Amino acid sequence: MVRFTLAFAAALSMLGGCESLTVENPFNLAPLAVRLDADTGKPVSVARGQTLVVTLEANVTTGFRWETSPGFAPTLAQVGTADYVARPASNGVAGAPGDMVFRFRAETPGTTTLELAYRRPFEPNVAPAKTVRYDVTVR
Repeated sequence: MVRFTLAFAAALSMLGGCESLTVENPFNLAPLAVRLDADTGKPVSVARGQTLVVTLEANVTTGFRWETSPGFAPTLAQVGTADYVARPASNGVAGAPGDMVFRFRAETPGTTTLELAYRRPFEPNVAPAKTVRYDVTVR
C-alpha cells in the first residue's frame, strides 16, 4: 500500500509540470473585429465557427444602449451579453463615452443581416437614435 501511495504521489508530481505545456489549436479561427459604425454598409464574411466582434461607441450614462434586433439567427448566435468598456481617456469622468462590445459566433453557412439599435430600453415606443446594419456571410 505504501509503494502504491508513493508511486501515485510521484505520478502526480510529474503531471504538475505538464500544465506549462500549451499548444495552440490551429482550428480555432481568430475573431474578426468590426469597429464602430464607420464600417456600416460594408459586407462582412466569416468562416463557420469564427467569432465576429462588433464594438460600438456608447454613452450609457445617458440611458442609451446598443441592442440587437432579431433576425440574425440561425446564421449567427450571440455569445453572452454585450460588455460595456469605459475608455481609458475618460479617467472615470461621469458622462464620458465608452464602448459596447458584442460577440457573435458564425453558426450556419448563409447570409444574414445583423442590425443593432442605439436606444433607451425604458422608451420602447421611441425610434432608435442610431442603427447600424451589417450584411454577414458565413462560409
